Amino acid sequence: MLKKIDWVRVGTFAFTLLFIVSALFFEIFELGTLPTQVFGALLGVVITAIITVLLLQGQTKSEEKREIHLRVFEKKQEVYFDFLSKFNHILQDQEFKIQLNTKRPGEVHIINLHDFIFEFGYLQMHTSASVFDQILEHMARLLEANKHLHNQVTTDTVAIEHYYSILTKEYFSIIGLLKMELYDEKVKDQEIDFQKINHILQHSIEKGKKGIMP
Repeated sequence: MLKKIDWVRVGTFAFTLLFIVSALFFEIFELGTLPTQVFGALLGVVITAIITVLLLQGQTKSEEKREIHLRVFEKKQEVYFDFLSKFNHILQDQEFKIQLNTKRPGEVHIINLHDFIFEFGYLQMHTSASVFDQILEHMARLLEANKHLHNQVTTDTVAIEHYYSILTKEYFSIIGLLKMELYDEKVKDQEIDFQKINHILQHSIEKGKKGIMP
């Protein structure tokens, strides 16, 4: 069976041969120096090819690193948002269960202590040891304030304002730590005006006590 002729290679070879013959005929190249000139041209082609390969490899590695960084960033966002959502769920005691319930058909919004421990693990995987430890400290103070508020027999406006003041400070401290981990930038405490936030909360609490929707 006859092989199919590769006309591209044939044409390339014929054109190269025609170029060399024409260069010799018109005395563009001298016959004595032709091997040296051909070797120099081939060497230039090889060097160009090597440089091109190295540049492409560097570009490929850079794109791979960028892709990995983007995926890690997106995963961190997902873990941080999910953690904050579950923590808010627990603070408001919305169907939070201590016992492990292995059969929860249709109860996707119910969180137990088992879920929250695993959420701690996801958070620890995506934060440094020092940041994770600081987050635990803020959470402990916030949970203590939340417990103190719920244990009071009568909850007055002062107690509620005090709790929300602690909530604001500790929560935004956690946000600052997560933001630092996510965007690799340091957040200073003075960048957040807690006085303005507390002022808004006080007005909201007063309206709530009067039965007016904020």
